[in-house]
Amino acid sequence: MEKRTIIALVLTIAILFVFQMYFTPKSQQPDVSQQKTEQVQTKDQEQQKAQSTIQEVQKGIKVKPLKGEPTKRPLTKPVTETKEIFVETPLLKITFLDVGGGIKSVKLKNYKETVKDSKEKEMVENIMPYIFTPKVFKRIQNEIVDDGAVFKPDKTNLYVTNKEDTLVFTGTLTNGTRVIKKYRFYPDSYAIDMDVEVESSENDKTSVDLVMITGKKESNYTFKGPFYFNGKKFEQIEKLEKEIEIPKDFKYAGLDDGFFAFIYIPQESSLSPLTILKQDPKSNESLPILRLSMDKPVLSAKLYFGPKKSDILAGLNVKAEKIVDFGWFDVIAKPLIMGLNLSNKVTHNYGIDIILLTILIKIIFYPLSVKSYKSMKEMQKLQPQIAKLKEKYKDDKQKLNQEMMEIYKRKGVNPMGGCLPMIIQIPVFFALYKALSGAIELRHAPFMFWINDLSAPEDLFSFTVMGFTIPIRILPLIMGITQMIQQKMTPTSVDPMQEKMMLFMPIFFTFLFWGFPSGLVLYWLVNNVISIGQQYYINKKVS
Repeated sequence: MEKRTIIALVLTIAILFVFQMYFTPKSQQPDVSQQKTEQVQTKDQEQQKAQSTIQEVQKGIKVKPLKGEPTKRPLTKPVTETKEIFVETPLLKITFLDVGGGIKSVKLKNYKETVKDSKEKEMVENIMPYIFTPKVFKRIQNEIVDDGAVFKPDKTNLYVTNKEDTLVFTGTLTNGTRVIKKYRFYPDSYAIDMDVEVESSENDKTSVDLVMITGKKESNYTFKGPFYFNGKKFEQIEKLEKEIEIPKDFKYAGLDDGFFAFIYIPQESSLSPLTILKQDPKSNESLPILRLSMDKPVLSAKLYFGPKKSDILAGLNVKAEKIVDFGWFDVIAKPLIMGLNLSNKVTHNYGIDIILLTILIKIIFYPLSVKSYKSMKEMQKLQPQIAKLKEKYKDDKQKLNQEMMEIYKRKGVNPMGGCLPMIIQIPVFFALYKALSGAIELRHAPFMFWINDLSAPEDLFSFTVMGFTIPIRILPLIMGITQMIQQKMTPTSVDPMQEKMMLFMPIFFTFLFWGFPSGLVLYWLVNNVISIGQQYYINKKVS
């Protein structure tokens, strides 16, 4: 095989290797012992945990006072006991706290945390436990303090079945400000409505902000960061370096958790500025804070807790489907997902859909593959002449290249022709990777036997050696074998060094694909099998 072909192949593998090192997520399988511990927690332990979190929040998120201003006592009071209020709809399980009338936990009933357990997907608990609880913001000193006021709910528990229903919290802050928070729930929606009304005296120099206090990241695998849409441009903030002020005319903002999202959608009648800032400037593990300034005494908004599914997000009527974004490969990934979803209506198995997608791609590019294999065969025939030229012009690289190009031109051979099939696969490869990492349809999608999640690496079984857990995965091994067979069938160079390099590639690819999602390994495996069949047929036809 021509040296340029080798270089192109090595560059391709280098790109894959870098992608593996920096973008391949860690397994999202939780620690089993931790799950068991969580399941056996008593009610008292949960209340103690909630009480501890509230006390931590009550320390306040403080910014230094402006120079020359006196420091006033924080408007806080101790909370001795908390009460939980439960709301359940066909899609959501929501837990409220009477402290601040805020949301402590949101669970998605139709989604599980992992394939192996039955726990509903946690959207909020431990990650963002207090959604928009009122905080007193003393603008003179530029300081936020937690009030800790207990709000009285109009219902103890609420079950929404056939029609919408409401839950109302009423509370008085320590400065005398009265706050009413009204939530409205719908049986067929992941979104809830929130209305906040503030009644304060005219002489009061403090104002109430709604602050979403966040916790720590549970995993770097899924969390992508905060985002907002101003009506023209969608902005994903992957790294929050400093405080970001979003003008009051923004359409929505929220947090992206990979397959899921929390979205705050203000109503046109109550637009207010939003600030995104870090909870702990010295730590990258804490999630951002969303601070909403109440410029008006009444605020209305919609809160969405749910999957990043384009058709559901489009129903919010604010172009929220822009959240489903696959970066540079968006233009390829979205048609791939549409094709997989269309096929899935018939097969009901995304593994089979990936196989059908691979077959379709190979059929489309079959003429190019034929041309590529013929070019490689011709290049192999030219190797003796190339070897003589290398010996003749070993001290004159420029002359050597001129003579080689002349031979290629005379014989009608493209020295890069053998690389084209692999080069074409690269965009599809990365697009499918992005789809498997962010398309909610493929999350926990099973294939067959032990492959129960195409969006994660397969895990047949594992064993521990010297404290290291080594997973055994069948698909990458089979893929490596097919890569080796395909390599043996490919026309090769007479250069021993190049031949050794090519023989090493199947081993390298096996280790490279070891941590990739099983759906991606399946795609490459099927691609190899079809390529072997095509190459056998073409070689037989050419000979």
